[in-house]
Amino acid sequence: MQRDERRLVRHLAWVLAVKLLALAGLWWGFVRDQRLSPDAASAAQHIVAPTPASGGSR
Repeated sequence: MQRDERRLVRHLAWVLAVKLLALAGLWWGFVRDQRLSPDAASAAQHIVAPTPASGGSR
Protein backbone atom coordinates (compact mmCIF):
# COMPACT_ATOMS: atom_id res chain seq x y z
CA MET A 1 0.00 0.00 0.00
CA GLN A 2 1.41 3.34 -0.98
CA ARG A 3 1.75 6.35 1.28
CA ASP A 4 -1.23 8.19 -0.25
CA GLU A 5 -3.43 5.10 0.08
CA ARG A 6 -2.53 4.70 3.75
CA ARG A 7 -3.29 8.36 4.33
CA LEU A 8 -6.69 7.99 2.63
CA VAL A 9 -7.55 4.90 4.69
CA ARG A 10 -6.54 6.68 7.89
CA HIS A 11 -8.62 9.73 6.92
CA LEU A 12 -11.67 7.59 6.10
CA ALA A 13 -11.31 5.73 9.39
CA TRP A 14 -11.31 9.04 11.29
CA VAL A 15 -14.38 10.26 9.40
CA LEU A 16 -16.19 7.00 10.12
CA ALA A 17 -15.27 7.17 13.81
CA VAL A 18 -16.53 10.77 14.07
CA LYS A 19 -19.79 9.85 12.34
CA LEU A 20 -20.33 6.88 14.65
CA LEU A 21 -19.68 9.07 17.69
CA ALA A 22 -22.13 11.67 16.38
CA LEU A 23 -24.82 9.03 15.83
CA ALA A 24 -24.22 7.56 19.26
CA GLY A 25 -24.44 11.02 20.81
CA LEU A 26 -27.70 11.81 19.01
CA TRP A 27 -29.17 8.47 20.06
CA TRP A 28 -28.03 9.01 23.65
CA GLY A 29 -29.48 12.52 23.74
CA PHE A 30 -32.82 11.99 22.02
CA VAL A 31 -33.79 8.33 21.66
CA ARG A 32 -32.44 6.47 24.67
CA ASP A 33 -35.25 7.36 27.07
CA GLN A 34 -38.11 6.92 24.60
CA ARG A 35 -40.20 3.85 25.28
CA LEU A 36 -43.02 2.40 23.23
CA SER A 37 -45.13 -0.32 24.75
CA PRO A 38 -48.30 -0.84 22.74
CA ASP A 39 -50.93 -3.15 24.12
CA ALA A 40 -52.99 -5.53 22.03
CA ALA A 41 -56.12 -3.35 22.13
CA SER A 42 -54.42 -0.20 20.84
CA ALA A 43 -52.59 -2.15 18.13
CA ALA A 44 -55.82 -3.78 16.98
CA GLN A 45 -57.60 -0.41 16.98
CA HIS A 46 -54.87 1.08 14.85
CA ILE A 47 -55.00 -1.80 12.35
CA VAL A 48 -58.78 -1.84 11.90
CA ALA A 49 -59.24 1.95 11.95
CA PRO A 50 -60.91 3.20 8.80
CA THR A 51 -58.67 5.03 6.39
CA PRO A 52 -59.60 8.61 5.66
CA ALA A 53 -61.34 9.12 2.33
CA SER A 54 -59.18 10.71 -0.30
CA GLY A 55 -61.10 13.94 -0.58
CA GLY A 56 -60.74 16.60 -3.15
CA SER A 57 -62.74 17.61 -6.13
CA ARG A 58 -61.54 17.43 -9.68
